[in-house]
Amino acid sequence: MLLLLFGHWGSGWSSLTYFAWGMVISGGILLLNLIVSAVVAVFQPRLRKVSIWIVAVSIVMLLGLVLLWRTA
Repeated sequence: MLLLLFGHWGSGWSSLTYFAWGMVISGGILLLNLIVSAVVAVFQPRLRKVSIWIVAVSIVMLLGLVLLWRTA
């Protein structure tokens, strides 16, 4: 998110670079979060609902970052 914020202050190629790195990092963290949540859901059935909520919040945050970038 910090890299996306820096992208707003920059111009030209630096802005695109910050955006690209921000999206790569955000997407990587989302994938890691999906994997960890799936493992937790399989091995800890009591935490299944919590894992689903964590994944849902992560996806909403990533979509929010994309919408923030598109509107700026």
